[in-house]
Amino acid sequence: MTNKFIEQGYTFKPANVQMINNQWHDLSYMEGPRHQLDIYLPNEGTAPFPVIIDIYGGGLWRGDKSSFKLEPALQFLSAGFAVVSLDYSLLWQAPFPTQVYEVKAAIRWLKSKGILYNLDMNKTILMGESSGAQLAVLAGITANTAAFKNSTFGQFQTASEEVQGIVAMYGPYQVDQFPTQFAATKTKPKYAETGTDESFEGQLLGQNAPQDVPDLVNKIDPINYLTPQMPPIIGFAGTADQVVPYQQTIRLIEASQQMIGPEMAQLHLVEGAHHGIDDFMDTTNYQLKLQFIQKILRIKRG
Repeated sequence: MTNKFIEQGYTFKPANVQMINNQWHDLSYMEGPRHQLDIYLPNEGTAPFPVIIDIYGGGLWRGDKSSFKLEPALQFLSAGFAVVSLDYSLLWQAPFPTQVYEVKAAIRWLKSKGILYNLDMNKTILMGESSGAQLAVLAGITANTAAFKNSTFGQFQTASEEVQGIVAMYGPYQVDQFPTQFAATKTKPKYAETGTDESFEGQLLGQNAPQDVPDLVNKIDPINYLTPQMPPIIGFAGTADQVVPYQQTIRLIEASQQMIGPEMAQLHLVEGAHHGIDDFMDTTNYQLKLQFIQKILRIKRG
């Protein structure tokens, strides 16, 4: 039995969606495998609905749309939001940043086709957990720019990629700092290979140890793409996280606050919370997300 992240077993566990009256599955946002998405509408309310686009985590190594990791996003159905769950290529299928190109292609497809499914794509939030948060942040802050853009992905190249906000939960944003940040809080990493070419970070960097490819690390660090025009962002992390150091989220949000201010870039550290959705779905954390989203969808910044 192995403890390495990339050698862990995987079993799909579906999200609880049986009680949702209106749902569509396996809609292709572009050609090819793992380029499909699912849409869920609230059972009550007036269409078109504001949208949560959810991006699951799994180290970009495993995972599927509409798995149990969609549950935090499904909480927003009761508040009148539609929820979209999308698939993307895994690292053993396509190298990074293919996954960012795919997320942007899905957003453009939804901008073009969303009204057919009662989606108000002018009120769209990107939400991600773990590596899904990394994708959400990179796609959201570089929307409609030359950064992380590939014109061969998707059909609707002129459609907007803009989203109104980002909910980022315990993501990796500074992948060469894992060992240093864990050491600073005397936290033992869950995976002994952390920081090496065999780690999640190593796979992200083309099977290279982060310390060996500083230019590549710098190229994918979200802090280098933050601007005063970036979407509002709320970041969550747990102080007992042994997979991704919580300092990653602190650094991202503090840098974002320098660009758009503390009201539009909020940080929430959850004392004793671990890596995974379970510690971030309670009423308190849900309400923090909901209040932030409702606030930013009402505010139009110049």
